[in-house]
Amino acid sequence: MNRQPTEPTETTETFAAADGTPLPLHVFWPQGQARAAFLLFHGGGWMAGSPAMLFPQAKALARAGILTAGAGYRLIGAGAASPLDCMADADNADRFFRTVAADAGLAAISVGGGSAGGQLALGLAASPARQYSGLVLFNPALDACCEGAAIADLLKVSPQQARAFSPLHHVRPGMPPTIMFHGTEDQFVPITLARRFRRLMTDAGTECELVEFPGAGHGFFNHDPNGNDAYDTVLERTRAYLLRTAGNS
Repeated sequence: MNRQPTEPTETTETFAAADGTPLPLHVFWPQGQARAAFLLFHGGGWMAGSPAMLFPQAKALARAGILTAGAGYRLIGAGAASPLDCMADADNADRFFRTVAADAGLAAISVGGGSAGGQLALGLAASPARQYSGLVLFNPALDACCEGAAIADLLKVSPQQARAFSPLHHVRPGMPPTIMFHGTEDQFVPITLARRFRRLMTDAGTECELVEFPGAGHGFFNHDPNGNDAYDTVLERTRAYLLRTAGNS
């Protein structure tokens, strides 16, 4: 008799944004002992979106034994003035999730996200004060001050502010091992930036694997109820990567 996969349990916790605003942390708990912990940030250009965008991935990873959480953060125009405010909220989400993971018996966590959420994950990973077992990125926003100057114009931030939230300019030795999924036809984050980021990470002595999807555009990794082969591939490789970097492959 075939047994159906055991569904994870979802809880919604609350943590404080940098300005004290309550924000949600949606936690998906595996049945049984968790084998790894993963904090996810959604995309949407820092101005839209919600953690629910990555719920399909979070639920699937929890079924595989990975404690997974989707964090909210203030959006620009709804409490945040720029991605720097979003980054401050991501920092608080990270602090809170570490207590959740510790309560589940997990000393280390991985972090990741898609597009703008990938930028937030990278902002955390670039801090020497933060340690992660792994970093998982889905077409992350990488540069807003140079090749991505149009982003700075759109968000009405100064070049200095744009550089502060541009991960391409903050690669350092000691960043966590990283896997990045990117479409070669991404119109928002050109594949050339992803390749440059991988080279900078490698030059800094950090393991960084870039998985390219020929012909795919931005958001290619998202769940589609009608089926999406890229979603399935990214999800399976993410699962394997998280378990391996947590020492549970």
